[in-house]
Amino acid sequence: MMNIYHVIALILPYSAGYKGARILNTLYALELGADPFAIGVLLAMYAVFPLILAVYAGRASDRYGARVPLLAGMAVMSFGISLPFAVPSLAALFVSAVVTGLGFIFVQVSTQALTGSLGTGEARTRNFNIYVLAVATADFAGPVLAGLMIDFAGHVRTYAILALLAAVSTVGVAILFRRFPRAKQHAEDRSAHRMADLLRDTGLRRVFIAGAVVFAALDLFQLYMPLYGHSVGLSASAIGLVLGAFAFATFVVRAMITWLVRRFGEEPTLVASMFAAAASCVLIPFFTNVWVLAAIAFAFGLGLGLGQPLSVMLTYNYSPAGRAGEALGLRIAVNNVVHVAVPVAFGAAGALVGLAPVFFAKSALLVLGAHASRRKAA
Repeated sequence: MMNIYHVIALILPYSAGYKGARILNTLYALELGADPFAIGVLLAMYAVFPLILAVYAGRASDRYGARVPLLAGMAVMSFGISLPFAVPSLAALFVSAVVTGLGFIFVQVSTQALTGSLGTGEARTRNFNIYVLAVATADFAGPVLAGLMIDFAGHVRTYAILALLAAVSTVGVAILFRRFPRAKQHAEDRSAHRMADLLRDTGLRRVFIAGAVVFAALDLFQLYMPLYGHSVGLSASAIGLVLGAFAFATFVVRAMITWLVRRFGEEPTLVASMFAAAASCVLIPFFTNVWVLAAIAFAFGLGLGLGQPLSVMLTYNYSPAGRAGEALGLRIAVNNVVHVAVPVAFGAAGALVGLAPVFFAKSALLVLGAHASRRKAA
C-alpha cells in the first residue's frame, strides 16, 4: 500500500519543476520587456483555475480518491510548463501559467488529502511534517536550479528541463497507481453539503484568514524579490540564491514544527511566525548585496515557513468527516482570491511608486493579519 515516502517521491520532482517555472516565467518576462504590472498579471494567471476549481478538485478527491486527479493534474502541469519551450513568446508565458495552474490545483489538493489519509493522530502530524519538509526541499531546489540553468542554458531550454521534472512525477504516479488508497464511502447525502457550512465553522474560518495573509506575503515575495534583484543588477544565479535561502529557511523551521506545536500550540505558533516575517520583510529595500539579501530572505523564511503547513494541518483537523478534500480545496480557493487580486494590485502600485513601498506594505499586511488572527483566537 501507499506510504508517506511514496508521496514524497512523487512530490519532489514536480514541485521543484513548478517552483522553478514560476521564477523562470518572471525572469523571462522581464527579458522580453514586461513591466511590473504585466508581471503581476502573469503571476495572477497561475490562480485562475485554482480559484474556480479548488472546491471541485477537493470534492473529486473525496469522492474518487487521489490517484486519477493526481495523474491527470501532473500530466497537465508537464504540458503547461513546456509551452514556452515550444513557443518562446510573452503570450505563451500567460498561457503556460493558466494551464500549469489548472494541473496544479488537482495535484495539490490530492497530495494534501492523500497525506492526511495515511495516518491518524501523531502519525498524521508526522506525515504532514515530512510532507512540508519535502515541499521546502523542492522550494529550495527549483529556484536555484532555474537560476543556474538560465545562466548556463538560457531561458527557453530551462523550460524543457523543468517540464521533464514534472513528467518524472507523472510517470511515478502511473507506476504506483494500484497502491493508492481508494476513497472511503460515506452514507450521507453529499448533495446536502454546502460550502457555506465550512465557512460558518469558527476554527476553519480563522485558519482561512491567517492562511490567506501568509499566502499573499509569499506571493509578493516570489514576485518582488526577482524584480528587486533585477533592478539592483543581480544575476539570475544570484536571485536564485536569495530565493533558495528563503526556501532553505522554510526547511529548517519546518523541521522544528513538531516541537514548536507541542511547546506553544498550533495557532499561537502561526501568529508569532507572521510577526517574525513582517519584521524581516521591511529590511529588504535597504540593501543590495546578494549575501545580505540572502540573510534577510533566510530570516523571512524562518517566519513565513510555518504558515502554510500549519494552515494545512489545521484545515484537515477541523474539517468534517468525509469532507477533508473539500475543506482543503476551499482553503486554496480563498488563498487564490488573494493570489489573483494582490499581485495585480501590488504590481500596479509597484509600477507607479517603485518597489520599496511594496515591501513596507507587505510587512504591514502581515502585522494586520497576525493581529486579526490573534484576536479571533482569543
